[in-house]
Amino acid sequence: MSFLLLSSGFFLGWSLGANDGGNIFGPAVTTRMLKFKTAAIIASVFIILGSVFQGSGAVQTLSSLGSVNQLFGSFTVAVAAALTLFLMVRVKLPVSSSQSVVGAIIGWNLFSGAFTDFGVMAKIITTWILTPVLSAFLAMGIYYLVKRFITKREISLFKFDFYTRIGFIALVAFSAYSLGANNIANVVGMFVDSAPFTPVAIFNRFILSSQMQLFFLGGASIAVGILTKSMSNAQTVGNAIFKMSPITGFIAILASSLVLFLFSSRGLQILLVKIHFPTLPLVPVSSSQAIVGAIIGIGIIKGSRNIQYKNLSKIALGWFVNPVIACIICFISLFFVQNVFDQRVYQPTVFIFDQKVMSKLEEINIETRGLSALEGKTFYNARSLRSELNQHNHLTLRDKTFISQKAELFPMYVSANSLVTIRIRNHFSDTVYLPLLELEHENFAHKWELVDRLSNISEVWRFKPKKVANDFYNSELEKRYELLYMMFKDGE
Repeated sequence: MSFLLLSSGFFLGWSLGANDGGNIFGPAVTTRMLKFKTAAIIASVFIILGSVFQGSGAVQTLSSLGSVNQLFGSFTVAVAAALTLFLMVRVKLPVSSSQSVVGAIIGWNLFSGAFTDFGVMAKIITTWILTPVLSAFLAMGIYYLVKRFITKREISLFKFDFYTRIGFIALVAFSAYSLGANNIANVVGMFVDSAPFTPVAIFNRFILSSQMQLFFLGGASIAVGILTKSMSNAQTVGNAIFKMSPITGFIAILASSLVLFLFSSRGLQILLVKIHFPTLPLVPVSSSQAIVGAIIGIGIIKGSRNIQYKNLSKIALGWFVNPVIACIICFISLFFVQNVFDQRVYQPTVFIFDQKVMSKLEEINIETRGLSALEGKTFYNARSLRSELNQHNHLTLRDKTFISQKAELFPMYVSANSLVTIRIRNHFSDTVYLPLLELEHENFAHKWELVDRLSNISEVWRFKPKKVANDFYNSELEKRYELLYMMFKDGE
């Protein structure tokens, strides 16, 4: 059943490949620098490599937006996003798979009554705006540098054509790698915690984790979509907005690929942290928005009169309606799956306000004035809790989010078996693993109780003060805690 339900993620991957394949090599094909078959094969290979070796960076962001906690819910979210992409491919609109997934997750949040983290939502929407703008400026800057380089060097037409074709081959590979690294989270991110795989040791040296196996299959599904259905979208991206030459096509792909890489590279994030530079969030962004932004940037620098504004407005409309359609399709689909097929699509979240929770709220400086009436109450879904909190006008959105997080009931029991499993599957160092042994046979009712307990035992399990320099450390630590939550849940 798990493999059957995973098929929705693979369908989403196929749809992503069909829709986004043209974004990474459309200009190369329409300018006749590469044949479609050659470009598609190169892209397919490198998109799988990018998915497997650098695909984990953006998963956490989507999980923070909405934690789909039932396998049939994950299945429905993936199907809704895939159907939306499929419809957009049919009308030849290069829309965003990221927007489809986000829209579907919001649909699940609305149906289940779960809280939507508006801080994460704002971060994601900001990247939707930033992606085409950043891509346009990069394209304009690269165009200026390339133009100066060509002007200063006398290169024969034959050599120029040869170098351009070789450059396109390398660029399509880099672009595909970046797309796989950035967008694989959209395809199978909702299945990471429920994937039916176990780690595999290769030559007793390299460990192929459960997540990497899942990402390999997701990357392969994207590759199939590229090979079978991306031709029409390649034509749309390549010529519909601005008629490009080989060199401008090369610049457009390079600029858009750099943007995808910036939003998916954990190594770059670490480097920026070390040199005390601000970092970009690891978020799955739209390759469609990136390539369109790059093409617009080139169009502007070459004379905006050449831009096909009619086609551009059509694409922009697709970006706007895409998440809305995905949200609606997901909401309706969840209703049918739950009520017609009698399958549970979400696990209701219980919120309890006992003395421990009230004390914790005071400890983190939440204004508890007027909240005393909550003490001793239990809420059996997020919708009823949100309705109660909305009556307290002095609470900010941040306060309401913290209150729900601290009150969420999440029973955990630390068994000897779960500790052994963690040791085998994750290869923690002794410094990280040994503090966990002190938790054996302990019970926790809330996630924050586990965090507080481990923070008191060892510094390696303690979050650092919120600064840009600590963002990466805290992000990695949060992932370790997420693993513990799943392993200790319900006494597993």
